[in-house]
Amino acid sequence: MKILYLGNSITLHPRAPHLGWYGEWGMAASSPERDYVHVLNKMISQAGKFIEYRADNIAFVERDPELLDLSEFEKYARFSPELVFLRIGENVAEDRVAQFGDAMRKLLAFFREKTDARVYVVGSFWPKEAVDARMRDAAADAGAVYVGLERLQSERWQAIGEYGNEGVAAHPSDEGMRAIAEAMFKAVQADGVFDPPDVSVVPEEEDVYEDIEVTIDGRSVDCYLARVSAMPFNRVWPGSQRPVEQTELAPFLSFEWTKGADFCVKSPETPEDVKIRPLSKGVTPIVNDGRVYFTIREPGQYSLEINGRHNNLHIFADPPEDGRLEPDKATYFFPAGVHRLTERLVLQSGESVYLARGAVVYGEIEATEAANVAVFGRGILDGSLVKRETEGFGDVRVDGLVHFTRCRNVLMDGVILRDSALWTVTPVNCENVDFRGVKVIGMWRYNSDGFDFVNSRNVHVSDCFLRTFDDTVVIKGLYFGEADRSNERMNNENYLVENCVLWCDWGGALEVGAETVADEYRNVVYRNCDIIRNADGAMRLQCGDRAYVHGVLYDDIRIEYSKYDKKSIYQDTDDMVYAPPAEPNHHDAARAWLYCGMWSPDNIPGKLRDVTYRNIRIFADPEVPEPNFAFSGADAEHDVDGVTIESVYYNGSRYLPRVFKNEFVGKVDVK
Repeated sequence: MKILYLGNSITLHPRAPHLGWYGEWGMAASSPERDYVHVLNKMISQAGKFIEYRADNIAFVERDPELLDLSEFEKYARFSPELVFLRIGENVAEDRVAQFGDAMRKLLAFFREKTDARVYVVGSFWPKEAVDARMRDAAADAGAVYVGLERLQSERWQAIGEYGNEGVAAHPSDEGMRAIAEAMFKAVQADGVFDPPDVSVVPEEEDVYEDIEVTIDGRSVDCYLARVSAMPFNRVWPGSQRPVEQTELAPFLSFEWTKGADFCVKSPETPEDVKIRPLSKGVTPIVNDGRVYFTIREPGQYSLEINGRHNNLHIFADPPEDGRLEPDKATYFFPAGVHRLTERLVLQSGESVYLARGAVVYGEIEATEAANVAVFGRGILDGSLVKRETEGFGDVRVDGLVHFTRCRNVLMDGVILRDSALWTVTPVNCENVDFRGVKVIGMWRYNSDGFDFVNSRNVHVSDCFLRTFDDTVVIKGLYFGEADRSNERMNNENYLVENCVLWCDWGGALEVGAETVADEYRNVVYRNCDIIRNADGAMRLQCGDRAYVHGVLYDDIRIEYSKYDKKSIYQDTDDMVYAPPAEPNHHDAARAWLYCGMWSPDNIPGKLRDVTYRNIRIFADPEVPEPNFAFSGADAEHDVDGVTIESVYYNGSRYLPRVFKNEFVGKVDVK
């Protein structure tokens, strides 16, 4: 938790030998740890918060309030505090009380506009009734909390007799400093700052991940577990499921984020190399006594990685449910606890499913030719009981854990999807699809893609997390033959995928194809996404059939490369073992290619036009070189043209990426 203290000499006073003051802390505490700033920090730490603080003297606001220059406070806004204490007032002259009141209003408006901090205005330690009244009114109008110190306005709380200088002795004694800190702490406590977050509790019937200790705001929490891929080792479907020896267990937890949450994590490993991804979030871990401390300051999805990529902690900090959907009006309501469906849950038009926080539902959901259907909540839908054992797709249909066929107005919001037997979510021939805040984890089986949008249009994906063992977010065109009219070759158009966090253990992260059985793909936008780990290409346009693909934009995409990631390898035989090269995996940041192959019933290559990569930021360990961009057409009639690569950065520095292309690629503009 970041705390900002702004005050006068009671907050901080430098050495002043001419006054008999030799400290550099709050006057007149006997030592730094006894002034109110340090005492309050200790109290807040004991409440489970990990403290990062800044304390400064702004007595000039009291002495010359009419000269207030808010530009001098920009540095405090850049600190991004979560709590701000304005503890001033003692030095305001009687003839400047009104001006001081105006200055306080400006200060409070500044912090309201520039930060998300909760602000506390603390009254005078000396009797200053008019000043306190101005501060109280300013706080009330600004939505800040006023903390009065009237009961401390007597010599009992001053350092009388402890210092020769009367001015110094009029300041709080150690006892007075503690009393000030206690008053401030009670105000913060009453304000709900220390209320524990609503963490999803693991039901008794569920296994918990035992090899990690996690506390949030001082409260111990259990983690769910998910089976994930341990290595990028894949093969064409062999007729049996993937060996568990190629997997590992990883913990995850979810909670409702309403304010900064302070974490303390103890893992079996000695933390030497610790990262919290996405790196763009700027969450800085601190290692102390074998534990990792950090603060989540905004909702989103995070990965805590200790000494590499294995057994990482997935953290889902959910914003509060927005109320657009009402749980008590859901057609199917699953409360906290374990539920096992005996058959697929089939939704009709107007129906919805709500999974409460702490609910684990084993089963699958589908809807066909339905309108206005929704799956929402903060619970888990788990597909692990569905087996896939025989040839072909086995007992599992191609549609996976959640499937919508020829549906309109489809919403998925907030749910966690775990361990699909095949593709995770497949909207086929759907219109007006909205996925927001969905989390996909535990995808370790062969072909366990994330979101496979098949011949659909008007699709919006936002604020989702996906970790998959195959393509993560992919737009496909499929055709299964006249006997199966589930796909009618509808064009893919009008896609916006934004604000997502992606971990791809095999395949591509943000992709078109490989199947592109449609006349046209157009208006596809991937924007403001973090690809925190990726195996075989972050931004892939894999055009495997006749579609004319055009109007594709990758904008503000951040791609992370790690020295711990190893090369993807196909497994050719049952007894083959994964033996990657020693060097880190180094794949293209962007790749586009045209071909016909096993997914091409038309056996006609397509065309690719008007593709833009803009504001692409690469974050890589020093061992990983700058990634390439690569393009290849199929022939002179089926080519790639009109590619723009604009503003690419490698570890913060602008660079012009290497571009590889074959003879069937036209204009590629790099700038």
